[in-house]
Amino acid sequence: MPEWQQGGYDGVFYLGKEGTEEYGGYVVQVDSAPNPEKWFAYEYDTEKRTTVWVGEAPTAEDAQKAVKGEFLCEVYRDDERGHCPYPGVVIRTTIYKGERLRVIVCGEHSGIMKGWESVRLEEYRTEFGLFPNDPIIGERINPPLDLPPIREAVLKAGTITERNMWIALNRVVQPLAELQKWRGHYARYPLDLNARPRIDAHGQWRRAQEHAQGMYAVYMREDHGQENATLPVDLLRLVEREAVEYLKSKKGGK
Repeated sequence: MPEWQQGGYDGVFYLGKEGTEEYGGYVVQVDSAPNPEKWFAYEYDTEKRTTVWVGEAPTAEDAQKAVKGEFLCEVYRDDERGHCPYPGVVIRTTIYKGERLRVIVCGEHSGIMKGWESVRLEEYRTEFGLFPNDPIIGERINPPLDLPPIREAVLKAGTITERNMWIALNRVVQPLAELQKWRGHYARYPLDLNARPRIDAHGQWRRAQEHAQGMYAVYMREDHGQENATLPVDLLRLVEREAVEYLKSKKGGK
C-alpha cells in the first residue's frame, strides 16, 4: 500500500511516488484571502492518466481520506446486520428545500430512492466532492461472528458430510462476490451488453446456494438426525462476510 509523503514544500502531500504504479494523487493547502484555510484533494485516475479533484477539507488528514477512499453502500438493512457491506458504485441524489441530498448505494440497492437522480460515484465526486465515512443514518456495524473462516472450518470438519457441507458453502462465496460485482457494473453502465453477465452471475449464485442448502440438509440429517433443515442466518452472513473480503482482495466496490 502506498503511503503519504511530504512534497517538495510545505502544504502538499503525495500518496506514493509520482510516475509509479502505486501513485494515487495528492492534497494541497489553499490559503488565500478571503477564503479560509482549506486542503484540496486530487486523485490520480490510472485509466485516463489524469488527476481529478475529489474534495476539500479543513485539514490535510481529512483531505487524504478522500483520495483512493473506500466508499460503502449506505443502505441500512436492519438492527442486527446494520448497513449493507458492499462497495458503493452509484449516488442517488436530489435537491430538497435548496439542499442537496445524496446516498451511496451498491449495485443491488441502486434502484432505491425512486425519482432521485442516479449518478456514477466517480462523476459525483469530481463535481461535488465525497468523503468516506461521512455521517450516515444509523451506526455502521460489522456484527461479530464466532464462526471461523470457511476454509478453516473445512479442515476442522469431523465427518465427511460436515466437510462436504463446508465445501459447498465455500463455493457460494465467489459466485456471490461476482454477482455483486456485476450488479455494480450494471448500475454504473446500464447497457444491454452488461445485463447478460449480471443475469448469468445471478444464476450461478442461485445454483451454488441451492447446492449448499442441499449439503447442509444432508449433514443435519445424517449427522444429527434432523429432517428438512434450512441454512441458518449465521451461515448466510458468514458467506456474505467472505464475499465482501473476496471483493476487497480483487479490488486492488471501486
